[in-house]
Amino acid sequence: MSASLFIPSAEAAFIADLSDRQMHRVVDERLLPDSVFQQRGSTRLFTRLGAGFASFYFATEDLLMARTRRQVLDELSARIEHLPMKDALLTLMQLDAISWKVERNFVEVDVLPFLEQALQRVKQVEQADALVVTDPEILGGTPVFAGTRVPSEVVLGSLAADIGLDRLQDSYPFLTEAHIESAQVFALVHPRRGRPRRLADLSPALEPRIMRVVRHAAGA
Repeated sequence: MSASLFIPSAEAAFIADLSDRQMHRVVDERLLPDSVFQQRGSTRLFTRLGAGFASFYFATEDLLMARTRRQVLDELSARIEHLPMKDALLTLMQLDAISWKVERNFVEVDVLPFLEQALQRVKQVEQADALVVTDPEILGGTPVFAGTRVPSEVVLGSLAADIGLDRLQDSYPFLTEAHIESAQVFALVHPRRGRPRRLADLSPALEPRIMRVVRHAAGA
């Protein structure tokens, strides 16, 4: 499997909307199929599909037994193992290629809503990486807004100090709400030591809701 299919744990945690501790549990307790994560020394990597699976696993812990959740994910992993579009599924780029429904004990479990939510957060990461960049030739590699020398952390710090966007735009006219959201996401996906990794820590208004979908099969 190509290394490019795997992403760092901080990015996977954001896509899954989980904490670092939960993502570490995924590896330590082998909660997901081996095909969606890797351990390389002390480095832990995940596929985007693995992040979506992790979201499902933890979001449904009050609804499904651990054994059932793992069986659902194992069946879905086996379903895609030999498909020609496997890489597109692992990166969440072709969700409509297969059915993400699995029946267990007369209950139909649909994992697709969790993967769709993960894909929306993937798009947030992609936007963040487009609007916030690092270049060793610009401020020694400090994250800055694309096309500028304005550090994203300076703007986030100003917001934390209750300086409003309108005042910031007086100094930085290019700033939009998209820039602010991207700066927040970038800080989570590419954390520096001592910085929070949960989106709610930076902006509670951006905290999404987790969908829980478990449908009873017909005739149950």
